Amino acid sequence: MLKYEIMRYIKSLFITFALIFFSYANAQAFFSKDDIGSTTAQFLKLGIGAKSAGMGNAVTSVYNGTDAIYWNPANLNYAEKKELSFSHAIWFEDVNYEWLSFVLPTAEYGVFGLGMQYVSYGSIDKIDNQQISDGSISPLDMALYLSYANFSGNLDFGLNFKYIYSKIEKSASAIALDLGAKYNLTDKTAIGAALTNFGTEMKFDKETESLPLLFKIGASHYIIKDWLVSLDLNFPNDNEVYVNFGTQYNVEIADNLDFALRVGYEGRNKDVPGFNWINLGFGLEYLDYVFDYAFVPYGDIGMTHRFSFSIKFGKTVEKIDTLSPKETPSTETQTETKEPEKPVEKVDTPTQQEQTQQQPETTKVDKPAEKTVAAQQQTKKVNTKAQAGKK
Repeated sequence: MLKYEIMRYIKSLFITFALIFFSYANAQAFFSKDDIGSTTAQFLKLGIGAKSAGMGNAVTSVYNGTDAIYWNPANLNYAEKKELSFSHAIWFEDVNYEWLSFVLPTAEYGVFGLGMQYVSYGSIDKIDNQQISDGSISPLDMALYLSYANFSGNLDFGLNFKYIYSKIEKSASAIALDLGAKYNLTDKTAIGAALTNFGTEMKFDKETESLPLLFKIGASHYIIKDWLVSLDLNFPNDNEVYVNFGTQYNVEIADNLDFALRVGYEGRNKDVPGFNWINLGFGLEYLDYVFDYAFVPYGDIGMTHRFSFSIKFGKTVEKIDTLSPKETPSTETQTETKEPEKPVEKVDTPTQQEQTQQQPETTKVDKPAEKTVAAQQQTKKVNTKAQAGKK
């Protein structure tokens, strides 16, 4: 009973936060290009995972393994085993971009996750006002994720607590919250929503800057069993609205070996000159081992490649819906559904008077030990005569 009350409290708290934050998100001026460059911690926009990148990052309503921590924590509810994942991106120049994550599903208490996003920019020379070299710096960005997800009926929900750290020459940090939800309309169609990077401002020196807040909604549908299409609509606080689209087709090429082909479009890059209008990717899954690759062009800036590897281990966890109240029939329902009692067959039993009348008359029979006095005296006389005759 206490466990149910605690889980119900968590559910109510999540819904309350969701209403507040979604209302706040809709109240912001998301739709202007004039706000480009007005936020900090831009590395939070880079996206993670080769599978997601191959689908144009249109994965708000799609389960994509431990990468769901970043895209929509509500999708973590579909994790069936413990899973460890690593992703590496070959970026521009000397930039290294890594993602490491772990997911732990439980039967009754939801799904827990950990994630680390890390970007290093190599060594950069410092140049003063006279164009003279003044040593070098090694900038980096990092975000740590602590995730939780659960479900109630067809509704999945999840959240992240994030610690964000950036260092250029000086450093700054912030704390942020991600919220996500997903609803399964049918076994083939789902919708999802997420609000990311809602948090404190970052202050490097004297000026403070906001985080890149993003609200997004998405939908996905299986056209046939192995063909998935998805669409996301994104509302950033530092750019105009943009659309992401993706599709994936699975093929079983051998026993326990599946191949996935992916194509996607990411609308955020539409204004970058050059070839940037399509993402390509593929994946291989053998038993509990998954490898994914994605090719992501950025026009004249250059081409990027992403690699991901994940492994699942442990027993499969069958999750229990602990948030939905248990249905107990009402008294009226119980009365209606109660099986009628079988009628008791009436047996006529005679009254005491009738029993007396019907009782048969009994004849008293003397017991052998209860002889009459006359008989005893007669026996005695006979014996006395017999004894006299002998004399």
